[in-house]
Amino acid sequence: MVATVATFLLFFLLQDSLLFVDVSESAGINSTHRGIWDENAPGPYENGYLAAGSAWADYDRDGWVDLFVTGNLDPNALYRNNGDGSFSVSEFSEGLSLPAVPSGGAAWADYDNDGWRDLYVLNMGANRLFRNLEGAGFADVTAMAGVGDNGKGTTAAFGDYDEDGYLDLYVANWSCVPACEISDFARSRDVLYHNNGDGSFTDVSGLLDFELLLGAGFSVSWVDYDDDRDLDIYVVNDKAVNALGNVLWRNDGPGCAGWCFTNVSARAGADAVVHSMGLATGDYDNDGDLDFYISNMVRSMVLLENDGDGSFTDVTERAGVDYRSGEAVGWGTAFFDYDNDGWLDLYLAATGISPIYGKAGMHYEYPDMLYRNRRDGSFSAVDQGLFSDGKAATMGFSTADYNRDGSVDYALTFWDSGHRLFQNVSAAGSLNNYIAFELEGGGGIDRDALGTRVRVVSSDGLSQLRELKSGSSLGAGNEILLHFGLGDAMIERVIVSWLNGEYHEYSNVALNQRCLITRERMDCERQG
Repeated sequence: MVATVATFLLFFLLQDSLLFVDVSESAGINSTHRGIWDENAPGPYENGYLAAGSAWADYDRDGWVDLFVTGNLDPNALYRNNGDGSFSVSEFSEGLSLPAVPSGGAAWADYDNDGWRDLYVLNMGANRLFRNLEGAGFADVTAMAGVGDNGKGTTAAFGDYDEDGYLDLYVANWSCVPACEISDFARSRDVLYHNNGDGSFTDVSGLLDFELLLGAGFSVSWVDYDDDRDLDIYVVNDKAVNALGNVLWRNDGPGCAGWCFTNVSARAGADAVVHSMGLATGDYDNDGDLDFYISNMVRSMVLLENDGDGSFTDVTERAGVDYRSGEAVGWGTAFFDYDNDGWLDLYLAATGISPIYGKAGMHYEYPDMLYRNRRDGSFSAVDQGLFSDGKAATMGFSTADYNRDGSVDYALTFWDSGHRLFQNVSAAGSLNNYIAFELEGGGGIDRDALGTRVRVVSSDGLSQLRELKSGSSLGAGNEILLHFGLGDAMIERVIVSWLNGEYHEYSNVALNQRCLITRERMDCERQG
């Protein structure tokens, strides 16, 4: 008890101390980002591409997560993790750089179930799928796979909606193609691809209401919002063009000329009509269901609390995460437990918008926001002075424990500038315990096991839920890993829920480890 009180007090003493350090220079992360968005220039909507991307995956399976970043008008880059806190430009980076194609978001996933994660890159123009050649390079298989959607790609997400063991793909496109004044939005529709299991995909967008695919899509996530163990789709749309609002597709299983998806946006209370940009999904209140946080422009961000009955309630103001400055544009965002206390915190990347500055644009320097979970359904802003030095306009955000020290780090994309890496140095986080899980499917479950849920029940009474995903936020791919902070508690049970309905339970799991869970067993390795 004394130790618990001491840790709690120390946490509050340290909460506003330095939590993250920019280690880009020492880590070797120096790729540039170049974007155009000038409303006074000719054709800003035709030429401008509001996109930034970063995605994490261990492409060479050496045990260290690697980083891919997009440059928009500059070349993309693949960084190999050296395992010592530094990165080197991969020998395969040039083949993924796409210097003649503006690139936006990116996502990793093992679409062909060969045990090696492949890379999907979204572009202004045809997207590209690169098959991982068992760590020895990448092959452009876009044409053979049939996934070269030709829009303004922002975010891609993989998930097995029909549970056939192969990952399907949703692509969100922002609608200003070729210009925001167009009357026909068909050229910029979102796309749903079904994985045929033979290396190819089929466009099955007809399973969804065509009109609802025509929003200005920025982010998308496969998420089992109603806890029926199949993957639903949530798309957040910018209301600036064709203001459809956000769209929640409930997965209702086979039928309907192939598969049934029902638009439940309004009845679920998830149809917010705002300038939606980024999307975070997670069980921030530890009540056993997944909530949504949506970034917005100028006005309040939106936090939708899952009520557990298929509906959501807007609790933004009550939770204290509105960031209602009247000046900010919210972009990439994610829930993650930065201090390992067992409660998901929240990061928001932001820029400033033109009316405040008296000139055109929406990429002026503006402080980002880090919210600490207060464990009572609300958050408090952590005074980190995040980029209040007037030198940053951040857009992309993705998380990973790149140095395997048990604390979650992140990458940031600075609009029209470059990419940076931030190491978690939270003193409170280093005092607290954690557990992390990688998953591997098989036997009818896709190799990445996306959509699998893990619940950790700890000795302090907490029951934490995480769901594995690839793609979300904004053009980002967080590390495909489930990370749980534990404070000073012990683990009582680990419960794994696979998409096929199977449950596995483990006890006597030691702390401060990274574990691999397969359908047969759990293998753990203590970190350094």
